[in-house]
Amino acid sequence: MNTALILAGGVDVRFKMDIPKQFVNVNNRPVIVYTLENFQKHPDIDEIFVTCLDGWQEMVRVYGRQFNITKLSEIIPGGQDAQESTYRGLKLMKERMGKGDIVIVHDAIRPMVSEKIISDSIRMCRKKGMGVAATYIMDTIMHSWDGKEGYKSLNRYEIMKVQTPQAFDFQLLWDLHNRAIEEGCLGAWDNSSMLTRMGEKVYFSEGSDLNLKINVTEDVEMFRALYRMKHPEENI
Repeated sequence: MNTALILAGGVDVRFKMDIPKQFVNVNNRPVIVYTLENFQKHPDIDEIFVTCLDGWQEMVRVYGRQFNITKLSEIIPGGQDAQESTYRGLKLMKERMGKGDIVIVHDAIRPMVSEKIISDSIRMCRKKGMGVAATYIMDTIMHSWDGKEGYKSLNRYEIMKVQTPQAFDFQLLWDLHNRAIEEGCLGAWDNSSMLTRMGEKVYFSEGSDLNLKINVTEDVEMFRALYRMKHPEENI
């Protein structure tokens, strides 16, 4: 069983629009729908769970029916952060999943995720127990306390930019989340950061700079332009 867990529970104060970024309409479809469609179309995904911003669950159900997301199985309220939202999803899966099953955690606000990236995440997970999408950073990287002054350059060839999807053996991720709770290792922004904080190694799968994450309003226009380039047949 391969289950996609889509995280759609966040609200970002930096995003200067009236509705949460995962529900912003782009070309008459909400951002989350593009994400759901990518997992719906993937041949290795059996079902989709969504941890959702409270109050928006029924809207996601409506989207599922409207856009024929037939793999959409469960929609539950998200937590205070990505770690808690992931744990809530895992807790719901516990009755039907175990060792050997794979959970693929993905941000709803990464609507450009490709079949190839999802596939490589699953492939690496089968090999190493996890496959965390990542890519090299080509820009100069500096330490800064305030975003105004830099004081130390870092070797960009020793730094990876971590993304989602992040695929894990279900039992492994379930055990790690429970261990994190026991150790008070809370508030992680994704599974990979939770693991490294507990001293665990992370195994990377293929990421891409085109695997855009919508953080600010300018990213919406970037997504619109990238989608238009990849789908000229839609003539948007």
